[in-house]
Amino acid sequence: MRELRRIGEDKILQILDVKASFPVFDDFMHILYMRREGLSTKEICSILHADYNQIYRLISKLIHLEILKEKQNKFILSQKGIDIYKCLSNSDFDASFLNAIRKKHSITILKMLENGKRSWKDLYRGTRISQSSMKNVLDALIDAGLVVREKQGEYSITDDGRSILNAIKRMSDMHFTPGFEIQAKFSVNLSDFSRLYDIISDMIEAEEDVRQSDYYIRPVRWYDTSYTYLRYREEIPLKHSLKRTPSHILTWTRLIDKRKYGNVWILNREREEMNVEHPSIVFFLEFLNAELEKKIVKRRKKIEAEEAIMINIDNIEEPHIRDVTFVEIKANAWDYDESVGKAEVINQIMSDISEKVRTKSMSKSYFEAIQSGIITSYR
Repeated sequence: MRELRRIGEDKILQILDVKASFPVFDDFMHILYMRREGLSTKEICSILHADYNQIYRLISKLIHLEILKEKQNKFILSQKGIDIYKCLSNSDFDASFLNAIRKKHSITILKMLENGKRSWKDLYRGTRISQSSMKNVLDALIDAGLVVREKQGEYSITDDGRSILNAIKRMSDMHFTPGFEIQAKFSVNLSDFSRLYDIISDMIEAEEDVRQSDYYIRPVRWYDTSYTYLRYREEIPLKHSLKRTPSHILTWTRLIDKRKYGNVWILNREREEMNVEHPSIVFFLEFLNAELEKKIVKRRKKIEAEEAIMINIDNIEEPHIRDVTFVEIKANAWDYDESVGKAEVINQIMSDISEKVRTKSMSKSYFEAIQSGIITSYR
C-alpha cells in the first residue's frame, strides 16, 4: 500500500494565513496551475495587474512553504503546490472567516465550543492566554459570525463556525503526492511466468487481476529538462464485485529528473490524477482535437508486496506481442535519500529474479518502447 502523508492542520492554517494576507492569492495559484511551464515575476504581475512588491512577498512565502519552486528564472507549482491548489479549490472561505481564524488560539476556541457551550472562565482556562487577547479573539470570531454570546454569558459555536472546522479538518486529512517514483521494468519469456511468480509469492500481501487500456495523449516538451504527458487509463477488474468497479483515470505527469541506480530508475516527477465518471472522456478529448497517440491494452496482475513495493505483471494484448510477459516493480518516496533505500530493495528483488529467470531490462515506458520499436516478441 502506498504510504501517503497528510497535509495536516498546521500546514493548512499557515496557507490560509497567507491566503488571507494576499487578496491575489487565489488568482495567483490559478494561473500557475494553468500555466504549468511556469511564469516569471514580471509575467505574473502583468497578468494579475498586481504590484511587484506584493507578488515578490507572496512568492517568497510560498517558496518557504514549498508550494512554489524556481526553474530557469520562472516560478512553477511544486508537487505540494499542485496538491494544495486542488485542496483549496474544493473549499470556499469568506474573507471575514479567514481574518478571524488567523488569530492565534481561534481554532482552539472553536474546537472547545464544538463540544458545547462554554463560559468565559472555561475558555480562559483552556487557552491560558491573557484576558485582553481572549477578548480580541472572541470579538473577531463573533464579528465573523463564527461564535455567538448567549444571554447567560456563555459562548457557543454557529453553523458557520462548525463549517469552518469541518473544512479545515477535511483539508488537513487530504494527502500529498510523493515526489519520487522508483521503478524497474523488464521482460521475461511467457513460459517463465510461473517460475517468476513463485519467486515473488512470499512477498505478496494483496493482488488483483485487471484488464487495463492506456491512451497516451499528445506528449508535450515544455523545456529541455521536463517531459510532460497526459494519459487516460481504463481499468476493469477481471473479477467483478460491488466493491471493485471499473475505474477511469486521467493522469498528468511531468518528469523533472531521471537517475539510474543499479538496475533501477529513480524518477523525480510531478503527478496529478483525476477520476472521471465515464469512458466517454476519450471521445471528449478527441472532440477537443487532443491527439490520442497510442492505445495499449494489457492484462495486468497488480501485486502489493512488502515494504510498500508494487509489482505489475503485464501481458500486452494490443498491439499483439507474443510470448512475452512484462514486469514493473516500483515504489514511491518523498525525497532522494528515501528513494535510494527503496531502490536498493528493488535491486535485490531484481537480483533474486535474474538468478532463476532470464530477463531483459527496459529503460523506457511501454509507450516509448512501442513507438521506437523496442518492444518485440521475445526471441
